Amino acid sequence: MAEDTATRSGTAIARGSEFHISELFFSRTDTRGVIASGNAVFQRISGFTYDELLNAPHKIVRHPDMPKAVFWLLWHRLQKGEPIGAYVKNRTKSGGYYWVFAVVMPITGGYLSVRLKPTSKLFERVQGLYKELRTKELEAPADYSPENSAQEMNAAIKALGYPNYVAFMAAGLTAELMSRDKIGAKPVDDRLQAFDAMSKAVGDIFDEANALYADFRRIEQIPVNLRLQASRCEASGGPVSVISANYSNLAREALAFASRFTDFGQRVLDEISLGLFMMGSARLQREMNRAFEAEDHGASPIDHQREMALLAGHMQRCGDMARSTVGRILEQCERFIDDSRRMRRFVGGLDVTRVTCRIETGWLPDADGGFHDIIDKLDAFHEDVERRMKRIDSLNDNIIERTNALLNRSASRKPAAAPKATAAE
Repeated sequence: MAEDTATRSGTAIARGSEFHISELFFSRTDTRGVIASGNAVFQRISGFTYDELLNAPHKIVRHPDMPKAVFWLLWHRLQKGEPIGAYVKNRTKSGGYYWVFAVVMPITGGYLSVRLKPTSKLFERVQGLYKELRTKELEAPADYSPENSAQEMNAAIKALGYPNYVAFMAAGLTAELMSRDKIGAKPVDDRLQAFDAMSKAVGDIFDEANALYADFRRIEQIPVNLRLQASRCEASGGPVSVISANYSNLAREALAFASRFTDFGQRVLDEISLGLFMMGSARLQREMNRAFEAEDHGASPIDHQREMALLAGHMQRCGDMARSTVGRILEQCERFIDDSRRMRRFVGGLDVTRVTCRIETGWLPDADGGFHDIIDKLDAFHEDVERRMKRIDSLNDNIIERTNALLNRSASRKPAAAPKATAAE
C-alpha cells in the first residue's frame, strides 16, 4: 500500500513537512514526559508552534499506528536508568507522519531524545513488524496489554536474528548511521565497523560454544557403551571398565564447564551491543550539537546557551559510557582466556584417558568390532573439540585485539571538558 510520503534525493515529505537525511533534531522532557525544550527542526517537522510544544506531553506527536510494545519497552528501560533506541512513527499537527530512529536517554531531571531519518534495509523490515503487531493489538486488545505486546515484539526480534532488544537497537542505530554515511558519501566509520565485527565474532563464539556443549552431550552414552562391551570380556575387561568410568566422570565435569562458554558468549554479546549503541549515540550527539549550534535561534524561545551546555555534557557522558563498556569487554575476554585454559585441561585429561583406553582395548578380543567403533567415535569427538577450541580462542584473540585498538584510540583522543550549564539540568 502506497504511503502519503514521497522520497526524493534523500528528502522525505510528510504532508508538507520537509525532513532531509542530513537533519537531526532533539527534544528534552521532564521525568513525566512533558516537553521542556527542542530544536527548530523538531518544531518545523512536527508542524506545532513552540507555544504548542513546550509544556505539552510528548505524546502530542505520538502516531496511532505505533504499537504499544515500543513505548512499554521505552519506559521500562528509561525508568531503570538505561538508554534505548527505537524506530518511531510520529504524527504532525496536520495529521501527517514522519519516521525517525530515536535515541532516548535519561538525563538529570528528565530524558533527552535525539532523532535521525531512517533509511536502512532493517527499517523496511521493522515497518512490516510494527504494522503486524499493531493490527494484533487493535483486533484483540484484551490479549495485547503493553507488556504482552512487548513480549511478542521481542519474540519477533529474535526471529529476525537478534538475541534481545539491546542487540536489536544497537544494530538499528549502526545500520542507520552507516546508511546515512553512504547516502551522504561520507567515509566509513571505522569504530562502528570494529564494534560490528566484534559483535559478529562473539556471535560465532556463541555458536561454537553451543556446538561444543552439544558435542559433550552426545558422547555421554559412549563410556556406558564401552563398559557394556568390556563386560562381555569377563575379567579381562575390568581395566577398560575402570577407564571408561573415569572418562565418564571427566566428561561430566567438562560438560558442566562448557556451559560457562555459552554464558560468556551471552555476557560479552550484551556488552558489545551496549558499547556499539553508546559509540553510535556519542557520535550522533556530536553531530546534533554541531547542528544545533549552527541553527538560527532568533525567533526561538529556547535558551540556546543552556541547551548547548546540556547537550555537550550529555555527549561527554555518552563517550564515557562507550569507553567504560569497551573496558568491560576486555576484562570479560581476558577472563575467558583462563576459562579456555581450564577447558583445555579437561580435554587433555579426556585425551589421555582415551589413548589409555585404546591401548587397553587393543589386548581384548573384538570379534564384532564393537571396541573399534566406540574408540573411533571418541577420536572423532576429540578432533571436533580441538577444532572448536582453536576457533573459539582465535575469535577471542580477535576481539581482544580490536578492543585494545579501540581503547588506545580513545585514550589518544581525550574529550574536551563540557561547558558549564547556566542552570541546573
